Amino acid sequence: MNFAKRAFLYISRKRGKTISLLFLIFIVAVFLISCFGVLNASERLSKDIRTSLGAAFYIRANTEVSMNENGESEVKKNSVNILQKEIDEIMETGEIKYCNPINYGYAKSEDIQFIPGEKHTEESNMGEVTALRFSALAPDFTDETAALIEGNPITETDNRKILISEQLASANHLSVGDVITLTHAKLGELAGAYIDEIPIKTAYVHVEVSGIYKLNIEDTAIKPTAGVAENEIYASLDVLNQLHESETGIYTGEVDFYITDPVQLESITRKVQLLPSIDWTTHFIRTNDFQYSKISDELQSLGGLVKILLVLVSIVSIAVLTLLLTMRIRGRLQEAGILLSVGISKKQILAQFLLEILSIAVLALGLSYIASTGVTKFLGYSLFGELQLNLLNEETLITGVKSGIQIENYLKLSGAKILLIYLCQFVVVTVSIFVSSISFMRLKPKEILSKMS
Repeated sequence: MNFAKRAFLYISRKRGKTISLLFLIFIVAVFLISCFGVLNASERLSKDIRTSLGAAFYIRANTEVSMNENGESEVKKNSVNILQKEIDEIMETGEIKYCNPINYGYAKSEDIQFIPGEKHTEESNMGEVTALRFSALAPDFTDETAALIEGNPITETDNRKILISEQLASANHLSVGDVITLTHAKLGELAGAYIDEIPIKTAYVHVEVSGIYKLNIEDTAIKPTAGVAENEIYASLDVLNQLHESETGIYTGEVDFYITDPVQLESITRKVQLLPSIDWTTHFIRTNDFQYSKISDELQSLGGLVKILLVLVSIVSIAVLTLLLTMRIRGRLQEAGILLSVGISKKQILAQFLLEILSIAVLALGLSYIASTGVTKFLGYSLFGELQLNLLNEETLITGVKSGIQIENYLKLSGAKILLIYLCQFVVVTVSIFVSSISFMRLKPKEILSKMS
C-alpha cells in the first residue's frame, strides 16, 4: 500500500482528529483573512481621503452686524473685493487643486414665477443668484443640504448655465435643457414693502437649465421671495457678468480653495496669511479638513491594533499548530515503528503525514475563503459603518454626485494577497510537520521499537 492510500485511509478513519485539525486551520485562516481585510480597508481609506479633495480653506470679507429700528439684526457686507491676481498668488502657495470663487446677485425672468415669500408682489418676484465655477463645491452641496437629481453640475468650462430647484422647476414646468431669459434685479425695501431697485431693465442673458437640484432640509423661516431657499439659482460665473451684477476677475463673495492633502492645510494657510496683497483687517480665513484629523486618527489607531492582533494570532497559531501536530505525531510513534518494521522508509512515513495534514489544510482553507467573506463584511461594517464620509474628487465635479464610501469595496483583498496568505499558512503547516516529526526522524528503527515496548 502506498503512502497516499494510507494517508486518506487515516483521514477517513480518524474523524475526530481530522475535524479538530480542520477546525483549527479554518479558524486561523478566517481570522487572518478578516484582519488583513480590515487592515487593507483602513490603509485604502486613508489613501483615498488624502488623494481626494481632502481639505479646504475659505476667504471672504468681514461682515458687520447691526440692529435696525425694528430690533432686527442686519448684516452689512464689506465692499472689499478679491481680485483674480490675488487668487493666482494664493494658488502658488502650495498644492491647491481647485479654486471656487463666488459672486452673488439677484435676477428676474418673465419665464419664472418664483415661490412666494413674505409680502410677495410682482415687483419682488426675483431669486438670488449664486455664480461660481463648480456648483458641486458649493457649501449646500458639500454639506448635503442640496443634491443634484437631474442633469449636470456647473463646471469651469460652462457658460450661460444654471441650476434650479426641483420646486421651482415643477412650478414653472421647466426641465433640463430648457432655455430662459434672465434680467438683473436688486432687492430693496421701501415703506415696509420689498421692491426691485433696478426698475429699468437694460441687461438680459439667455441661459440653459443645466440641472435640477433637490433641497434636503425644510426652511420654515419667514423671508422675502428672493430669500426663499427654493428660489436660489446657481449659475456659471459669466451669467452675473452679463447682467452687469459682477465683473470678470473681481469677486465680492467667498473664494474657496481646495487642496488634496489635508496634512498640508495648516502650512498652506500660514503662507496665505503672509501674502501682503490681501488686507487681513477686512478679510478672514477659515479652514475645513472635512473631519480628516479625527478620521485619520481613528484609522491609524485601528490599523495599529489590527497589526498587533495579526502578529499575536500568527505567533499563537504557529505555537498551537506545532504543539498539536507534535502531540499528534508522538501519539503515532507506534504506527511509525510498525511501518518501519515492514520496510517502509522514514521518507515515505513523513510523506504520508505531510499529505494527511496538507489535505486537511486545503479543505480548511477552501472553506475559510467562503466564511471569511461574511466575517470580513461584519467586522468592516462594525468598525467603519459609522464613517459618514463622502469623497470629493474630479468625478464629483463632473457628475455632481459625491463618491460615498462603499465599505465592501475597501474590504476586498486581491487574489494575489489571499494566495499569499494561504501560501504562508502552507509553509507554517509544513514547517510544523517537520518540527513535530523530529521526535521520530532522529531515532533509529531499533530505538523506536524499544520505545514501543
